[in-house]
Amino acid sequence: MIDRILDFLVQAPLAGLMVVVTFGYLIGRLAWRGISPGPAGGTLAVALLLGYLGLTLDHLYGGQKPALTVGHFGFALFIYSVGFEAGPHFFSSLRVARGWKFVGVGCSVVVFAVALAVLSALVFGFDSSTAAGVLSGGLTSAPTYAAAAQESSNPAHLSVAFALAYPFGLVGLVLMIQILPRLTKTDLSAGTVSEDEQTDDAGRTRIHRKGAPELTRAFEVQHDDVVGRPLKELDFTHRTGCFISRVHRGPEVLIAGADTNLQLGDHLLVVGRLDELQRFEGLVGDEVYDAELRERLPAPRRIHVSSREVSGKSLSELNLMGRFRCMIQKIERGHEVIEPMAEVELLRHDVVEVIGQRDAVRAVAKELGRFEPSTNTTDIAIYAGGIVLGMLIGNLHLRPFGIDLSPGAAGGLLVMGVLISWARQFSGISANVPRAARQLVRDLGVLLFVGETGLAAGDALKQGLDFRLWEVVLCGAVVTVVPAVLALLTGRYLFKMRPVDIWGSICGGMTSSAALHAVKRASDSNEPAVSYAAAFAVASVLVTVAGQVVIRVMV
Repeated sequence: MIDRILDFLVQAPLAGLMVVVTFGYLIGRLAWRGISPGPAGGTLAVALLLGYLGLTLDHLYGGQKPALTVGHFGFALFIYSVGFEAGPHFFSSLRVARGWKFVGVGCSVVVFAVALAVLSALVFGFDSSTAAGVLSGGLTSAPTYAAAAQESSNPAHLSVAFALAYPFGLVGLVLMIQILPRLTKTDLSAGTVSEDEQTDDAGRTRIHRKGAPELTRAFEVQHDDVVGRPLKELDFTHRTGCFISRVHRGPEVLIAGADTNLQLGDHLLVVGRLDELQRFEGLVGDEVYDAELRERLPAPRRIHVSSREVSGKSLSELNLMGRFRCMIQKIERGHEVIEPMAEVELLRHDVVEVIGQRDAVRAVAKELGRFEPSTNTTDIAIYAGGIVLGMLIGNLHLRPFGIDLSPGAAGGLLVMGVLISWARQFSGISANVPRAARQLVRDLGVLLFVGETGLAAGDALKQGLDFRLWEVVLCGAVVTVVPAVLALLTGRYLFKMRPVDIWGSICGGMTSSAALHAVKRASDSNEPAVSYAAAFAVASVLVTVAGQVVIRVMV
């Protein structure tokens, strides 16, 4: 049966690779308690299995492997995408108040991991490819694996070591987040959004959330002392901290202004933090559900933050609601979504979703930067041209003092991706690459590359690959656990950081979104996303070259 399938694949070049990517991606989407192997992990597992069963690269290409394969193309797309996505926040993440601490902890994880991977190789006698595979799997980093594959003298050892170390790397960090705080009696929610229960005169429990995100609620005007008076006289903004954005009166929905007089039975759409909304309810009337009022909210507009003047300013300092009656409902920073809490600082290249009247939103866009292009058209030239330049830089060889130095294909693509993405803000180039397009290119690139290298490794296993199974698994566990512990100590005793920020930075350094979700659950807060995003912007570049460093150091 298997032979018949292989014969069919020989007649349809590339069909085998698409089979690997299809089933690998589907397996990668499976999750258990928030832990998922991810597309790269699932694809590698399928590729190793099918390679062991007899699917070779010759089958993929109709009986003869070409000099330049689809995997090479996928590698170029993926590594360039890593740099392109890191570029916008690579430097800006260092300029925020605590950003350099987040980056320091995140990068320390990578440095410790590289040192331990090399040390493990020396102790157990691993070759450089196995050591790089242990590092890639321990960090669960597809960029580390991809970059190392271009330098590896034994891709099969690299792939198998990566596959063996990957499962514990995936689960180990999440378990540490769940277990270590309990053992050390550390409260991950300490210093985050605090909750203080209070009881009002009616005996009802009130919850005050300091720094909580702004919410939108509807209330009915029921108290006579606010009826017939204009909003400028009632001064709810200073009395409660809330803002009234809409008034539903009979069949009409009105825009709230300073001269708007309230009437009994009016439904008010109000924006504020939980404690502020509770104070507003006590002054005006009970909270109600008004579907029509909510349905008439204007659609959010996406604004790209590019202004130097607002970068590093918190939402409370900008006071967009007070000045423009506009509300930020979401902040996107890289891959992460950050809740718009008052103390969150905006950075250049953040994308914010803003709700408000058209003219007011335009004024906000002018102050923050510019509207994100609504077109879904992708400027392919910025990718194709960048890859060309990256490959050319990768082929450069400098020989100071007789030492041959070359960034290699991965280094050239990574550097060019960072520079082009970062330089767009100065050059005036209005290249549009939607987030969905960036994600597609990145994911497809890595899956094509991992699929090819995994098939080659599976074929090598079938031919009798000499491998030291348990020693590799043990070293992979060490590379996962020890760097995280050392980074935890660094953040606590050297940088004096909050536990939640340390763990967010560690997850960013290991580029592990699964671990970040575990920190969010443990702290019951979205705040770890801030430190994760800052650390990820720099560590994603560092972790990509880490595999190359291990191989070159051990040659």
